[in-house]
Amino acid sequence: MSSISPIETKRFAAEVEKLGCSYVDAPVSGGEVGAKAGSLTIMCGGSDEAFARVKPIFELMGKNITLVGPAGDGQTTKSPNQIIVALTIQAVGEALLFASKAGADPAKVRQALMGGFASSRFSRSM
Repeated sequence: MSSISPIETKRFAAEVEKLGCSYVDAPVSGGEVGAKAGSLTIMCGGSDEAFARVKPIFELMGKNITLVGPAGDGQTTKSPNQIIVALTIQAVGEALLFASKAGADPAKVRQALMGGFASSRFSRSM
């Protein structure tokens, strides 16, 4: 359930499957808060049959559980998740820096933005 290379995940899954076992890669998003609340997002790669076997366990840990495709696709999905998170953090920082340099109070700018599309999980938690 860690975030690792999709290429290595596919290689590892192939080795596991040669032994007659099933493999599901399942990186998560939601952090410690999501883990404690059982509300993680779980991005899965594997066969339909293997996913069906592990989904009841994943449902104890998460709310948004998606089989994206074959083994490795969970890891492939985690990368865009991280790109979006990183760019959101950067965008919020740049926006508040812009507001500050223009003379506005960044805290009040942030408060004003919380009611519109600029609101995000990250900007709400600051």
